[in-house]
Amino acid sequence: MMGRKGKITIILAVAMIAILLVAGGVLATYAAYTSSRSAQRTVATYDAQGERFSSNTLVRGHSKDNVKTLYVTSASVAPASVVTICNYERGKQTLPNSEQIGYSLLVRFVRHDPTSEEKYVPVDAAYMTANSLTGYSVTLRIGESVVTLDSSHLSDNTYSGTLTANVSDSDSYTLTFGTNFAANQPNLYVEMIATPQNVGLHAICGIFKAGLRAAGASNSWSGAFSDDTSIAPSVYDGYNYQITGVGSGTATLSWDDTRVELSAVSAQKLLTIEGATQTGSSITFHVDSDVESLYDLQFHKKNITTETWGDMPATVVRFRFGA
Repeated sequence: MMGRKGKITIILAVAMIAILLVAGGVLATYAAYTSSRSAQRTVATYDAQGERFSSNTLVRGHSKDNVKTLYVTSASVAPASVVTICNYERGKQTLPNSEQIGYSLLVRFVRHDPTSEEKYVPVDAAYMTANSLTGYSVTLRIGESVVTLDSSHLSDNTYSGTLTANVSDSDSYTLTFGTNFAANQPNLYVEMIATPQNVGLHAICGIFKAGLRAAGASNSWSGAFSDDTSIAPSVYDGYNYQITGVGSGTATLSWDDTRVELSAVSAQKLLTIEGATQTGSSITFHVDSDVESLYDLQFHKKNITTETWGDMPATVVRFRFGA
């Protein structure tokens, strides 16, 4: 049995060790290192799982950067797509969100407006009437519930959903365009925005349009100005340019840098495509409609005087595509 003197000696020894460790900074260093390791583990786990609110077609960011074309090979076929909303990161069904997710869903008609920052803006009844679009309609279905967008119902936000915590869960909506969309391809599209109620999760969105593709056609891309051609090019301060197509291949965009300049934002958009290269006033990049079927670009005017809209694609901005 240890005596009182022995206990005092041990206590003094422990106290002395503690003083030495603190003086040398060992305890402080160890505490900081442990905290750092804990923080690193937390970040690494989040990065591996990503944001667990996703879709097969909708993405975080801006709708204008996520335009999907629903192609059909016959004008008598209604373009359609299934849109899922999930409680896991895309492709990682084994890592569902640990929280129950409540979300709301907005679906609405929009039109393409190259002069606006959003590029796609909601339409009103006057626009539908003025452009003879009163006969166009789109349906969105989940189970037995159906909402219809038409000239008298341009927007709907009645759909909402709840995704269960800790198990892979998703809702599936079927978006169906009227057959006249593919046949006539009006300036009328559908925007979908799913907004989660949970803190830390972001809305996901996208634009849907209808397209008609001949059976067997698999690779076709083109570039063209999208400004009002009733106004002379010289009147504009800059120009909107749209690249669109189906299939995949290699595209090259070239411009006469004495007359126009590709905006820095537009150049960056193309150069972020894997494998894209720039040589002088020419950018070559890969296109794939399964990834992106439309690029909205802008050119700044430098010296445009007597050029016509026929001259612009012939000598000012040129686009080439090879499958």
